[in-house]
Amino acid sequence: MDIYQAAVAAVCFALALILVARAKLPAFLALLIAAFAFALASRTSLGANGDAISRGFAQTVETVGFAIVAGAIVSAMLERTGAADRLAAALAPARWRRAVAVALGLATSVVPSSAVALALLRPWCDALRGSSPATRADTTVTLALAIGAGQAFVYPSIIAVATGTILKIAPLWLLLMGVPLALAASVAGLLFVSWAAPRMLRAPSPPSGGEGARALSEKLQSMDVLRLALPTLLPIALLSIAGYAQTATEPLGRDGRDILGFYAKPSVILIFCVAIVAATAWRARGDGEGGWLERALARSVWPLLATGIAGGFAAILQNAGMAEMLGERVFALKLGLLVPFIAAALMKALHGSSLVATLTAVGMLEPLLGALGLDAASGRLLAAGAIAAGTLVAHVNDPTFWLVADIAELDAVRTLRLYSAATVVQAAVSIALLWVVGLMLL
Repeated sequence: MDIYQAAVAAVCFALALILVARAKLPAFLALLIAAFAFALASRTSLGANGDAISRGFAQTVETVGFAIVAGAIVSAMLERTGAADRLAAALAPARWRRAVAVALGLATSVVPSSAVALALLRPWCDALRGSSPATRADTTVTLALAIGAGQAFVYPSIIAVATGTILKIAPLWLLLMGVPLALAASVAGLLFVSWAAPRMLRAPSPPSGGEGARALSEKLQSMDVLRLALPTLLPIALLSIAGYAQTATEPLGRDGRDILGFYAKPSVILIFCVAIVAATAWRARGDGEGGWLERALARSVWPLLATGIAGGFAAILQNAGMAEMLGERVFALKLGLLVPFIAAALMKALHGSSLVATLTAVGMLEPLLGALGLDAASGRLLAAGAIAAGTLVAHVNDPTFWLVADIAELDAVRTLRLYSAATVVQAAVSIALLWVVGLMLL
């Protein structure tokens, strides 16, 4: 039954891509059709599947939707004031754009949701967009990959905290392992994207900057950086601290958890962003066109619907329970460190949620550590890294996939070939490094 359901899921993933690429349907409608196709063909309760779609859609929109709107509003403000063009010119050289994208992605990965982090960082993607479709895709995907790598490996991200708590690993050891792995995965993703993006989009390599870029960069105003940084980085910092405060140990106390939990609510973050935009741009001269706020809201509708339906699709897949049953088959294998990696990758590919895949894989792994030869402290640490590496894989049932497609202005097939392929490269490089270290320690 589990293999049958997994095969049906794979067909439905392909169906969503075909409907977008060939039938030219909007992404949210293609995902909705694919989700209902799985619900009808998976031999599970139709009522439960219907409830799962609604629940997954509502939870995703509540979590990510407000961040999508906030990011679109900040982007529209930067366009209106001309700051986006000036920032893009100042950051024109490829080496600066990529370095900023990686550093920013790793620094913001503590946010509990990678999709929320990327949505709030949409204005940075506009500022780092370069001068061609290939450079925009390059920097946007690189940023998303760095966020994913940081969230998978770097403590105190939600995934690192979950694996460390269940496997009883000290935070210091998670940091010592996680930071090098996150850097390696980010660089691997960057190299793949910098090679693939120009070829895939048939555009020249990102320019290194010229006289025109330097001339524009001289006009960069001091307020431009504040208009970009304040409404994006302050909410991300608040979300990161709130996420840390709400961990099981309550490091900031119950009052700190409750207070920060309120101010980190998605709706409050949206109000916070709008207030900062109003404070930093109300006297700025715009482009003379009205309705910039309406344009921002219109721009956020399509990614909001696509990410919401992707969340509903993922909820149906989780409701089927096939990933857990397939995971049991994987854990029966005697492949050492590859077992937790394959199990986590399989669960992430089917579930679409890194946190759900992590919690499920770690819960199944913990009683089997001895049988796999991973019960020592070093083995537990390597197993945690292997699970994190498996959760890097992302495709159409992950809301972040559709957010990357929207911000990078890519169709679904190109997003799969660029972003999803890069996540596979990241996962392969990470497990290869862990395997080499395991040869020395185990």
